[in-house]
Amino acid sequence: MLPEHAPVTVDMRALVDKVLARYSGEFTVFRELLQNSDDAGCDTAEIRFETAAFLGLDPEPVMNAGPPVLPDLKTTNVAQWTFKNHGKPFRPEDWDRLPKIAMGNTDPRKVGAFGVGFYSVFSVTESPYVSSGDKEMSFSWNDKNQLYYRFSDLPQPVTRDLWTTFKMPLREAAPMPSVSEFMQFLATSITFMAHLEGVTVFFDHHRVGKINKFLSQPQAIPIPTELEPSSPENVMTVKSIQQYPITIKAEIMLSRDDPTRMPEAKVDLNVFTAEVDVTVDEKLSKELNRCMKKNPPSTLKYSVIYTEKDEYEQSCMNEQKQPCEFPSVFRGLRADLDRATHTRVFIGHATSQTTGIGGHMASHFIPTVERESIDLVTLTYPCRLVWNRELLYVGGVLCRAVYEWELSKIESLWEEAAAGNLPSQPLRELQDQRFLHILRFFSFRDSTPSPKVADLLMGSFYGCSPRPLRLLSSIGVRCAPDVRAFDPVVAKFLKSLPMLSEEVTRACAHSNTALPGQHKIPTIRPPDVLQDLRRHTLDVEELVACLRWWITLTRDDLTSSTPDLLLDAVTLRGAGGAIRLSSITYFIDPTIFGLHIPPDGPLPLSVIPPRVSERFSCEELTSFGWREFSVTSWLQHISCPDVLTADKKYDFTRSDEWASRVLSTLCRVWPQLSEDMRGESREVFRNKPCIPTSKGLYCPEFSCLPVADNALFHHLDLPVVNLDSGFEVGEDMKMFLPFIGVRKNPPVQLLLDQMLLTGDWTVFNLVDYLVQKESELTSKDVSALKSSEIFMSERFQGNEENIRYRADELYPPVDTFRRLRLPVIEWELEWRDTSPQAQLLYRLGLNHFPTLPTIVELCSSGDVGIQETAFEYLCSELHRHYRDYKPERFRDVDFIPAESNGSTCLKKFGEVYSGTQWKALGFFVVQGRYMRAPLHELGVTRHPPTSKLLDLLEKTPPPDEETARHWFEVLFGHMANFLPSDFKKLSGLPIVPTGSLSALKFLPPTKCYLDQGTKPKFYAQLFTFVNFGPEANHFLSACYSNNKVSIQDVAEVLTENPERFLQLAGGYDGFLAELRKLAYQSQDISNDTLHKMSHRPTLLGVRRKKREGQDVWDDEHKLLTSQEMTIVDDTIDYQLFIDCLFVAPQDEVLERFYASLGCRRLSTVIEERCNDLHEIPPTKTCREVQSLILKRLPLFIRNYPDTKPKIEIPSSPDHLKVKACERIRVSKVLVTGNVELTRDVWAIARCKDDCIEVWISKTAKRDMYEVATSLCRLLFGTNRINALLHLEMILSADPELMQRRRFLVDQIYQRHRDGYGVENKAREKRPADSVWTTNSPKQSTLGTQPDPQLGCERPPGSSEAAPQFPSLPRAVDSVLLKICEAFVSSDTVGHSTSLPLSWTSREVIPQSYIRKPLNSPYNEKRYLDSFLGEKAIEACSLGGNKLAIHMEVSRFLQSGFYKVPANVGSLQCIGQLKNIRIWAAEGTPDTDTFMERMHGPLARFGDIIITLSEIYRVPTKMLHIFYDVSGGCIAFNRQGIIYLNLRYFEVWHDEQVKTGNRQNARMSWFLTLAHEIAHNLTSRHNSTHEFWVSAICEAHLVPFSQLLRPANTWPRYVLWLSFVVIVVLFSYLAPMINILH
Repeated sequence: MLPEHAPVTVDMRALVDKVLARYSGEFTVFRELLQNSDDAGCDTAEIRFETAAFLGLDPEPVMNAGPPVLPDLKTTNVAQWTFKNHGKPFRPEDWDRLPKIAMGNTDPRKVGAFGVGFYSVFSVTESPYVSSGDKEMSFSWNDKNQLYYRFSDLPQPVTRDLWTTFKMPLREAAPMPSVSEFMQFLATSITFMAHLEGVTVFFDHHRVGKINKFLSQPQAIPIPTELEPSSPENVMTVKSIQQYPITIKAEIMLSRDDPTRMPEAKVDLNVFTAEVDVTVDEKLSKELNRCMKKNPPSTLKYSVIYTEKDEYEQSCMNEQKQPCEFPSVFRGLRADLDRATHTRVFIGHATSQTTGIGGHMASHFIPTVERESIDLVTLTYPCRLVWNRELLYVGGVLCRAVYEWELSKIESLWEEAAAGNLPSQPLRELQDQRFLHILRFFSFRDSTPSPKVADLLMGSFYGCSPRPLRLLSSIGVRCAPDVRAFDPVVAKFLKSLPMLSEEVTRACAHSNTALPGQHKIPTIRPPDVLQDLRRHTLDVEELVACLRWWITLTRDDLTSSTPDLLLDAVTLRGAGGAIRLSSITYFIDPTIFGLHIPPDGPLPLSVIPPRVSERFSCEELTSFGWREFSVTSWLQHISCPDVLTADKKYDFTRSDEWASRVLSTLCRVWPQLSEDMRGESREVFRNKPCIPTSKGLYCPEFSCLPVADNALFHHLDLPVVNLDSGFEVGEDMKMFLPFIGVRKNPPVQLLLDQMLLTGDWTVFNLVDYLVQKESELTSKDVSALKSSEIFMSERFQGNEENIRYRADELYPPVDTFRRLRLPVIEWELEWRDTSPQAQLLYRLGLNHFPTLPTIVELCSSGDVGIQETAFEYLCSELHRHYRDYKPERFRDVDFIPAESNGSTCLKKFGEVYSGTQWKALGFFVVQGRYMRAPLHELGVTRHPPTSKLLDLLEKTPPPDEETARHWFEVLFGHMANFLPSDFKKLSGLPIVPTGSLSALKFLPPTKCYLDQGTKPKFYAQLFTFVNFGPEANHFLSACYSNNKVSIQDVAEVLTENPERFLQLAGGYDGFLAELRKLAYQSQDISNDTLHKMSHRPTLLGVRRKKREGQDVWDDEHKLLTSQEMTIVDDTIDYQLFIDCLFVAPQDEVLERFYASLGCRRLSTVIEERCNDLHEIPPTKTCREVQSLILKRLPLFIRNYPDTKPKIEIPSSPDHLKVKACERIRVSKVLVTGNVELTRDVWAIARCKDDCIEVWISKTAKRDMYEVATSLCRLLFGTNRINALLHLEMILSADPELMQRRRFLVDQIYQRHRDGYGVENKAREKRPADSVWTTNSPKQSTLGTQPDPQLGCERPPGSSEAAPQFPSLPRAVDSVLLKICEAFVSSDTVGHSTSLPLSWTSREVIPQSYIRKPLNSPYNEKRYLDSFLGEKAIEACSLGGNKLAIHMEVSRFLQSGFYKVPANVGSLQCIGQLKNIRIWAAEGTPDTDTFMERMHGPLARFGDIIITLSEIYRVPTKMLHIFYDVSGGCIAFNRQGIIYLNLRYFEVWHDEQVKTGNRQNARMSWFLTLAHEIAHNLTSRHNSTHEFWVSAICEAHLVPFSQLLRPANTWPRYVLWLSFVVIVVLFSYLAPMINILH
């Protein structure tokens, strides 16, 4: 057990090891011991590395043994390190502090702070030993890792020993460190020591190295006044700065062969030291004392080693002279100007922290425990961060002061040189080198390991003064913003702009870009250049350099006005005087015109001298805003009158020599000139005598080049350019002169005139000559030839007049053009289209071929030969010569060869077609021999437009069936070109010929039915069937011909002529059969047709008539309107007025159909009247009747299908009064026939307030049938014979007989007594607006508004709903189970499929999954095997999910409940169908068109609902249809109104109902309604609800069976249907509990 209180123990060895683990630097032990020695004021120290052999010897004999023999220091192991310092011996407090960890030196002036420095010796030794003065102390470890020391007195020496000795026997023997590296360490360590001046190193007794430090007289350095000497938090203030020159000498043994030879090396350093006053507030002082174990000093020093340029270069030279194996001892001391990675922060000794500048610095920093770096972490001791940050600010101030001091010395020398006292250029170069050295030294680089050191130093360096950093520029020392970076281009022409030297800019590029804010060195900008340029003029070379600089600038460096400002600022210094560049506007292209222009010729003053422009490209010269001085500009200048008259020597109209030079210059540059420039040059010489010819200077237009020897030209005296004129005419000149107007040959017009006048030349001779000179013909010559009528045409007849034509009026002499009767040129030789003569004639305008209008005109010629030749030529050359042919240009020209019905002619485009099949329809088609021609390109379409086809069919339909077949087959192949509107139009046109030729009749396609070979005989009499073959029939089908007769068609035919329909139907039986078809498919009949049927005699009525004098009744049939007939709903009253009424056939389907058309029911046209009843004392019969009714009426209610009484069923004597009277006389009046019948009855029932009164006649004979009649009419408003007989049997039968007939008398009596009691109480508690559904109790209620609220997501037509997981009830009513066992059959056994665990959220549950094993306590397996078979499931077609008012679905499982949420949203009423309101859930798309789009499913669903409402006797206004897009809601009951989901009907039953199979739908929705109706009696899903659902279904079983089977066969199916419905009921009750809601 641990004691309650005890001190914390420390594992001493682990603690020391953990402390030592933080020391990662080299020579840590010696660093700490040297620092301790310096703190103790020692001036000398010795370090000895001693071997084991040496330690065992007597030192004095060894020292006197003779020449030393030095072993190999790299391999000889050392056993002990000994460190000695000479100074003050340990004081008692020093001895007291030594064995205590973390008891540092409390002297604030000392570097030691944490008291762990001495313990670094444990990194190499286990038992250190210390002796000082007359005391000694040794350390050792015990077995428990605790460190012990022994402190004792030394033997008293003869003389006092001032050496303090530390002996460290090594834990493991090892060679001593490298001598050169160890001496480097000592050199850097001793530099910043305050007292220590010399250290000697021994190996045994051999001295292997020695180092000494010598200080010179310090010099005070002024602190610039603009520097801020106080740190940001005013903790430290720089008071003064001293410069200490230091010399360090070192001796090191270089060879062990001669250990006595130790060459000496030295280094001179400048140490700048700042004297700093420290002012610390009490809080900071306490924090520093807590972390350092001593108070902060009141003053301190901050030193920086600065190596001047000369010393730095000397040090580098000395280092290069050192052998590779013995690098310089001072290597770590000199400045590091390249990377600044060797310069360290000293805290007594060097740390691992670099400074980021070129030199070392030392001060009283607070280090980390291992003294490897500065503590700049704020987590444990924030005061350390404050102290070190303030101290680094002092470092930045010191560096800035040293920088300014060194720069001031450069500035003094620079100013002396500028004053002329010193040589200028060499001194400036030297000062640039010195400034570069300073700038590199104080360029800040990243420091390591903490980058904050360099950042803080740099921030202080630049931030300690508001004055920008001063720099040495090309004109002296200036502030940084006034100096510009060196630019080699602008340096060539700028004289007074201050710039850095090129070497400074290159060597310090990194540091220059890193300068902060106000110290940035700007680059040279255009304003700087402009300001300097305005001060002096430039010579040619300087101008070239200036312009070159401007060109190299980027566009972003210049404003839009800069080029103009530059040209305004620059002045060229030339031989003729100064020239402002702003006056220059032109330059001579040095690559073209500049190479050939006469240098001595006159030039305008606005042209830049060629000596300048020849140094630049045209693009560069253009950038100055100057334009090229073109040849035309030069010509215009020298042709200017002022220039021409100024000097005859330079007038080309008077000087042959100058004209020759000008023409020669222009000839050389002519190939490079543009057409525009050539034209301008030609205009300069136009009409000017400038061409040297044989007759002197002539204008170009009248000059000729030398021509070949030809007798025709001998008599012409022409001014010919030749050598005699003194003008050299070479080949280039011969090519150039024609360009400016000099003629190569005599004028063509001259030759034409000679030919016409003399007749020496024929047309063929002229053409042959012109072919030889064609390349030399001018445009003027060609124009003359084109306009001259010099050509003859061939004569078709010998007596034709000889007329001359222009070339463009003739055609080549070929046979095709001769057959076309075109004028062809007269030609002496055979015509070759590719000959040079032919090509020349074509050039002069000879037509290659007839123009397009010409050839089309020839195609329409009345001459058949010309017309056929022209059309064939057009077709063959259409793609070669007539590519620009556009059919619309010739739409009014008859030139297409066409044929129709054996005749040929020419037709326009829109009148002829290339499809030969259209000839049969009377259209013109292209003649057969031209079918291979490019008819489509000519504009001939293959088919007539649809509009013409429609016009043809409308005006001239096919005359007979065979023609119609052919026409329709042709049109079938053209159907793709018809629009829907075209088919719509055709559907109404009488284009179908029917009947024989003698009685031909044309019908529109919509009135025709396509004969598929299966037409009924009756329909063949009613409708017109045609068959023109598959293709023709397909065309008629597209024109809306009917493929089969629809129920709508039958209804329309019936409405148009009911008598004919009755006749063709073969009598009343056939008519009723067709009428029954209409009734079954009434939802597919339009409302307009139904309306017509209701107002026309289209319905068959039956009236019973008794034969006169016979007891035989006959049926009278008659076609009547709906208002003239009655539907029998009370058989008793019908028997009274049987011969007065035409009634609807007693068929359930027909009765519903008649009712939908407006037929009234019998109960609405008969009024019942009774005499005044006077009550007499009740008799025994009254009590018997009252008892019978109260006991047995529930039996009837349970089995009677009309389970929705109009009034409350009496449950006690208070609700049923049986009274007696003397006589009851009843009269019944037929309102429509005004017939009244009166008779006495035994009983009559009335309703008075909430009570039923039954009156019994005292005089009449007892008749329970009359009691049953009155009760049925009172309770249900109708009297069906089966219900009357059933109730009369129940009221009259003996109880034993009823039990034998399986009436559970006792149980039902008891249940109804209990049920009436419970339900009556529930009705009293139930709110008036409550909603009973079969959904879960936590579903959102619909509220009190008349419109239900339901959620919706699914569009119409989708078959998706939220899934539910149905199960069956836990118990089954015993009587129902007995019925099931009695009627089960083995062949109905099936296997159910279990419901999947999950369904997608938008999925309607398949009916096949709404079945689960019945967990019956009686016979579970037998029930599963017998009732869950496939046949029973298919017969029942059970529905799935039901959604009700409650907020969650409760699923009855054997183990408990399973709740599933359901969605409820808002509904809106969107219409009404047959008195049933239609609702749409929120989110249903396109509700505006919903009724139209969903008319079919709505009508079919409404028919199912109306049928079932009649069985249940539920008014249709209490049944509503709703539609949602998702969810599991099938139906729900709200305030007695039942809402049924159209979406589930659409998915489950609609396809079956459309095919005529309504049984599955009726079964499913029969049970759905029973479930919802039961909620009018109970709101819960429990055994009571199951009982009522069972009772409702059983009570309406008989009428429901009549609906499923024909009337004459239904009794045989009653027992079978009982079995089916009960199986369905029990498979359905549980899902309805869970899913219906």
